[in-house]
Amino acid sequence: MGCIRLLFIFISLLLSWTSSGASLTGKITDEKGQPLPFVSIYVKGTTNGTTSNMDGVYSLELVPGTYQVLYKIVGYTMHPETLVLSPAGVLLNVQLKPEISQLKEVTVKADAEDPAYAIIRGAIKKRKYYLEQVDAYSCDVYIKGEQRITKHPNKIFGQKVDFGELDSTTGIVYLSESVSKFNFKQPDKIKEEMISSKVSGDNKAFSYNQASDMLFNFYENNMEVDGLSERGFVSPIANNALFFYRYHLVGTFVENDQLINKIEVIPKRAHDPVFRGYIYIMEDSWRIHGTDLYLTKDAQIDFVDTLIINQVYLPVEPEIWLPFSNKYIFDFSIFGIKGNGVYIGINKNYLLHPDFTKKFFNGEVMKVNEDANKKDTVYWKDTRPIPLTAEEIKDYRKRDSLQRIHESKPYLDSIDRKNNKFGFSNVLFGYNYYQRYKKQTWNMAPLIQSIGFNTVQGLNAGLVLSYKKDYEKNKNLSLNTSAGYGFSNQRWLGNASVVYLYRPEKFAYFSLGGGVQCTQFNSDAISPFLNTLYTLLEDQNFMKLYQKKSIHASHSSELVNGLVLVVGTEYSNRSPLMNTSGYKLVNMDSREYTSNDPVYPQNDFVPSFHSSQLLSAWLQLQIHIGQKYYTRPNEKIILGSKYPAFVIDYKKAAGGYTGVNEEYDFVKLTMSDKIKLNLFGTSQYSISAGKFLSQKNMEFMDYYHFNGNQTLFSTFTLNSFDLLDYYKYSTTGAFIEAHYEHNFGGFILNKFPLIRRLKLDEIVGVNYLSSNTLPEYFEFFFGIEKFQFLRVDFVMAYSKNTQTGTGIRIGLKF
Repeated sequence: MGCIRLLFIFISLLLSWTSSGASLTGKITDEKGQPLPFVSIYVKGTTNGTTSNMDGVYSLELVPGTYQVLYKIVGYTMHPETLVLSPAGVLLNVQLKPEISQLKEVTVKADAEDPAYAIIRGAIKKRKYYLEQVDAYSCDVYIKGEQRITKHPNKIFGQKVDFGELDSTTGIVYLSESVSKFNFKQPDKIKEEMISSKVSGDNKAFSYNQASDMLFNFYENNMEVDGLSERGFVSPIANNALFFYRYHLVGTFVENDQLINKIEVIPKRAHDPVFRGYIYIMEDSWRIHGTDLYLTKDAQIDFVDTLIINQVYLPVEPEIWLPFSNKYIFDFSIFGIKGNGVYIGINKNYLLHPDFTKKFFNGEVMKVNEDANKKDTVYWKDTRPIPLTAEEIKDYRKRDSLQRIHESKPYLDSIDRKNNKFGFSNVLFGYNYYQRYKKQTWNMAPLIQSIGFNTVQGLNAGLVLSYKKDYEKNKNLSLNTSAGYGFSNQRWLGNASVVYLYRPEKFAYFSLGGGVQCTQFNSDAISPFLNTLYTLLEDQNFMKLYQKKSIHASHSSELVNGLVLVVGTEYSNRSPLMNTSGYKLVNMDSREYTSNDPVYPQNDFVPSFHSSQLLSAWLQLQIHIGQKYYTRPNEKIILGSKYPAFVIDYKKAAGGYTGVNEEYDFVKLTMSDKIKLNLFGTSQYSISAGKFLSQKNMEFMDYYHFNGNQTLFSTFTLNSFDLLDYYKYSTTGAFIEAHYEHNFGGFILNKFPLIRRLKLDEIVGVNYLSSNTLPEYFEFFFGIEKFQFLRVDFVMAYSKNTQTGTGIRIGLKF
């Protein structure tokens, strides 16, 4: 019997290997004959299936044989078909009928609770079980993404709007497909391998389609979606869902002998981060059968007007149901640009409980194979489960043909000749000279960015030029030069540097530079532009400068995942500078300028330090424990880690001037993190502790300077203080500084009807400093933020339990 069984298995396998595939094709329509897109078609008892395209057309490759095929889409009655598939294939058009739901028989009372609540309570009770039911699995994922522009203005903010070769008949601006192997292990380990990728109009590009982005898991209490909201969205079956939702049982229907409950999901408050629509729950087991849910602007989503999430679950095993298809449809409108998009993913060939090796989940969340974008037309014809529509075929052909033209030297040279024309406006606003075929660019920075005023140089102007050359495998070489002249102190300045990125997937580069420059005692103190405004309009010259002649070199590389080492050295000659200009644009008789001495602002007669030379070396170790990342050919994209990041800085220097030697060793440890608190928003912090291990005869520019601010404007970086003097508390001793802020993401302001329309985020936070120069200092701030970059804060400062100042800070957050 054993031999006969083995022989039977061998013959069966042989037949399956030698049999050629056959196609089940057709078109799916509704009762009125209109095509039904995104219908799930699959073989009963398996996840082997496909989805109809926008025209309702489908194609499913199977081995010849007898099958029961099911046609299923939310809102329509599932349609079964038993068929015999011959090698020649079968053409089968199917018409689906609207879903007919019947209400359960219930005793109706005036104060009766809707039957949906009992069903939802059952689903909530089983939520955690189904979330953790499958310890691990693998599956194949196909994703197709398409985005269209339906309307756009000719100009935005005076700039011409150009979407390239936008087809006026289809409006398609992006079309891509990908095939991946997706792997998951509890509780949150993910690894995905992109096997093939196709992007319309660029056969060198890789799709950004990602299977994990298509897994809206409603068994999670709160679903985070990067780019849509800081707070995430509450699942209709979350533990606290009854606080956010009302429910209505629309009806029930039977599918494969299983009773399915169709429940309408209704927000209790219109502007909570919640869904609307329908969720389908299976009777008795209380598992999700499918979803037809959507988010609107009321849910405080960013950049998108409406997002529809449609999911179909299928049994991988009798008691294990997992998503078969995930469909996202969205539309958007911003700055007069209107459009929409569709992303659809099909998961099939599930393997439960795979035997992953110990180091399989190593932080690499996604890997794009080297040959992913090199698959030919035959491969895609045999692989894609969703047939292309006529519009999509047209888009691929047109864009691929245009790409060959656009990559040719004559075309690129003609574009360069047009764009390289030089005019007077380029002097003021910058100029780029392209040689696209040779992959190199020359740049002249805007002159308006190189003109300024300070009391040391007076009016100063410069010229900044750069050159970049791109090589194969994402390598590049950058050259940067600058020259400037101070009209009051009559001194020329100049710098040059070169940076060679030779191994981008390891962030490995080498840099070399040097020159003569006017630099601030704290290079991060104040921007030249802001200092110019305050000097000319407010008679406050905050910028303090000295002259530095230097040559420097550095090298950076990632040693292992999450561990980056940067080393460098510099030799410099530092000289003091004095004010040479007292020019005032307004308020001629108002306050006097302070001196260029940051320690003694009234010192107008003696240089602030002696000229000195210094040789220094430093290293920085960046540590990201458990760092997650993507890898693409010759590229690594960091996603972050659930653990705090650490940075260790060490610097050793020696030098001095005649008869006096300067020496010091400095070390600093920084810990930072960003923590998502779901509905309550996002917190982030940075804590630094530093100390000079040794120091002798130090010059002021080598002190540790805290990033203060004495202006109305701020960039709201996390390592700065908003009411602290720039140099008053600089130190050569030990210090601790801490910065914390929390973004509520609209949690509070969304409760107010008129304010919520502004879509503002609330910010609160604190800055802390303790050093030998300032033993105890706090700043408390409260602010509002728009679009995650425009921000206004109110700040209060305290030292030793005494309020030392208050202020408003406004600006752009970068």
